[in-house]
Amino acid sequence: MFMAGLPPLPPKYKAVVFVGAGLLVLVAISAVEGGRGWFDLRRLEEKQRELETLAFRLAQENQQLREHLRRLNEDDAYVEKLARERLGWIKPGEVVFRVRGMISSARAEEDVGAADAHRLEQPRSLEPTDESRFP
Repeated sequence: MFMAGLPPLPPKYKAVVFVGAGLLVLVAISAVEGGRGWFDLRRLEEKQRELETLAFRLAQENQQLREHLRRLNEDDAYVEKLARERLGWIKPGEVVFRVRGMISSARAEEDVGAADAHRLEQPRSLEPTDESRFP
């Protein structure tokens, strides 16, 4: 081998080589497992990916809410549609047919909410009065 032809190191240099090799090993371990090491870097990259995904999802939800607010402010047909669906409102002259047995009252409370379940019983008119304003 290449090292076989070299003379042996004096004892004082052997100590320097061993200390240097030991420091090199400590630096390598610190780089991999230390507080700012490779494992910590991988953990932080994973957390960053999770936060970016959350930020993207929240931005989409925020855009949907902005669109909902815009439509509430500008689109009367949209407000009417929501009033019909969520509050059970009807226009004057419309006839409401209720089919019994299709939805149980427990399911209706689940879908609408216990506080709003009474609204399913009696349709309201779409004509604005003091009592029938939007909540």
